[in-house]
Amino acid sequence: MDRVWRDPISDDEMCDLVRSHGGEPEPGWWDRIRRHSLGWVAAREEDGVLVGFVNVAWDGGDHAFLLDTKTRGTHQRRGIATAVVASAVTHARAAGCE
Repeated sequence: MDRVWRDPISDDEMCDLVRSHGGEPEPGWWDRIRRHSLGWVAAREEDGVLVGFVNVAWDGGDHAFLLDTKTRGTHQRRGIATAVVASAVTHARAAGCE
């Protein structure tokens, strides 16, 4: 499983990920939110399927926080969320955030 900082994610992929664990996606949400984020981490299977995600929101300064951690329903309890969160923390700290 690859974890990539600011990996290109389409709104359709995000909707699919939300649906995969029983959520109700809001089409267009990711397209609106992404430009306001410090970054995000995407976890993908070898075939490119999005299986995990976390968004790093920030205040434009030195404060960042995590939102919207998601794991594909069929991939839960495998440590994916833990891995994307750890990666997000590393990248937020590298950007100078607390």
